[in-house]
Amino acid sequence: MHPPPFPAAIDADPPIPFIDEEIGSAAHEKHMPSVRAVAVDPDRGLVLLNLVGADASVSAVIMELLRSKSNGVGFMPTLFARQPTNIPTQLSIQPGIRYSTFRSALATPGGSLNQKNWCLLIATANIAESRRRAPLIPPQLLPPPPLPATAEVAPAAPTNQPPATPPPHYVVGTASAMTPDSHALLGHLRAIGVVVADAWAEAVLDLAINAQLVTSIPAAGVKCWRVDGDLIKWVDLVRHAIQQQRFSIPVLTPLPQQRAA
Repeated sequence: MHPPPFPAAIDADPPIPFIDEEIGSAAHEKHMPSVRAVAVDPDRGLVLLNLVGADASVSAVIMELLRSKSNGVGFMPTLFARQPTNIPTQLSIQPGIRYSTFRSALATPGGSLNQKNWCLLIATANIAESRRRAPLIPPQLLPPPPLPATAEVAPAAPTNQPPATPPPHYVVGTASAMTPDSHALLGHLRAIGVVVADAWAEAVLDLAINAQLVTSIPAAGVKCWRVDGDLIKWVDLVRHAIQQQRFSIPVLTPLPQQRAA
């Protein structure tokens, strides 16, 4: 039998909304829960949506978004919100993209637990979810297969289908953040298949922003950055940075050999 989990794991605080301020409302039929954070990739649709409201309203909006033939839900920004207003008025997700949901109850001043806090998050913004799957290595980065010792092998027929474009990843930060967290970026890079040292985090972030491999996307209540998922581009970036000595690489010195007694 496994030992029981630590009490700290049981008594962990439940998730809370990203911000206290309402930035708008999500609308589906008669349901209009409060939006506390939202991020949208113009090319791939919804990245993150944090809703607060009655359980029935929040659930209805989330389920509509996840429905296979959904047309999305409306977004109405609050007139006096201090957050950016570059969010589209229709929120939707593309078919085939995976999402995770996180939810918890919120206690009101009167002690009621009817208010729910839900977050819908695209799978490639979740480092833990991304690291569960082995990275997809493009054929250009794989060694050639060994040739058999005897019979000749006919060359493989070229395929007319281009390789699938690897999906981007996303780094989510607080609304006041100016740049993504460099170590969060490393977590996503390792999920993509990039091998970099922890000490290179800040240098990799600066190079990636300059090369536009990390770009900001429309968001309110949070900041969100899109991370290019093309492993070949990242390998080229790291290779050139090493050649230009942009990273500090420790020199290994051999240990002195001890004379046998």
